[in-house]
Amino acid sequence: MACHRGVALITGGCGGLGLAFAKRWLEVGGKRVRLVDMVSASAGAAAAGTFEAAYGRGSAEFVSCDVTDAAQLRAAFDVDGLGLVVNNAGVVNYSADTFDRWDAQVAVNLGGVIDGTRLALEAFGTQRGPNGFADGESRVVVNVGSMAGLIATPSMAVYTATKFGVVGFSRAMHVEARRQGVRVHALCPSFTDTGMVNEDVMAKDPLSKKTVAMFGGLMTPEHVTDALFDKVVDEPNAEAVLRITPLEGVAFDDPSPHPAEVAIRNAFIKSNPLKFLKRALLPRKKRPD
Repeated sequence: MACHRGVALITGGCGGLGLAFAKRWLEVGGKRVRLVDMVSASAGAAAAGTFEAAYGRGSAEFVSCDVTDAAQLRAAFDVDGLGLVVNNAGVVNYSADTFDRWDAQVAVNLGGVIDGTRLALEAFGTQRGPNGFADGESRVVVNVGSMAGLIATPSMAVYTATKFGVVGFSRAMHVEARRQGVRVHALCPSFTDTGMVNEDVMAKDPLSKKTVAMFGGLMTPEHVTDALFDKVVDEPNAEAVLRITPLEGVAFDDPSPHPAEVAIRNAFIKSNPLKFLKRALLPRKKRPD
């Protein structure tokens, strides 16, 4: 089921992956992109103006916003017709001191994603009737994580923690939000050519360059965007987490059950055998797309 082609709200929307996501949204027929970012007013206006020149007046708008400011973020979500929300804003610390600016990383990378998802669900809820969305189209939230949210990355411990949080939160919300007819996913690319990681950054940091090389080099934002839209945005059966690397390509991340999950399941089967059989054998009600 296609994602509703209304407005796409993208945090960190004026650069890197954010710009690539916005461009693709307009290419596939999206009505408008809302570029939510902390860049200067002139830079934000320039980004929106580029899209308006290519896709028509009113196709893009810039909203100055710090995602760690609850009031500013709520105001950014004051828009009708949302179809897609991409919580993309993020920061990273390349200091030799692991704990330098750790609180900013947690606030932006994790706090901004959690609050952005909450506000997205609220906004989608205003469009939903008692029988779901009248247009029959899906609403989607994409939380931009990282391979650092699947693999612990030395020298980036706090960043790794925030991205593990994004992945865990998105896995849980993927199940929870389905009850509201909304899909929530985490996108986990390896190193991508953006303001965070690029040739200039690697030239100044040999360790960063070595780490990027281990993953197969830098990917382009367009490559990541292709995968996101092809595998997730318009795919109602997409799994919770999509990972993308140059070495293995594009794949959904479906981890093996944790031993604790197996123990809990076995205990449930032992204590409730009839209930387990009913769940296993009876047809399940179809989940809303």
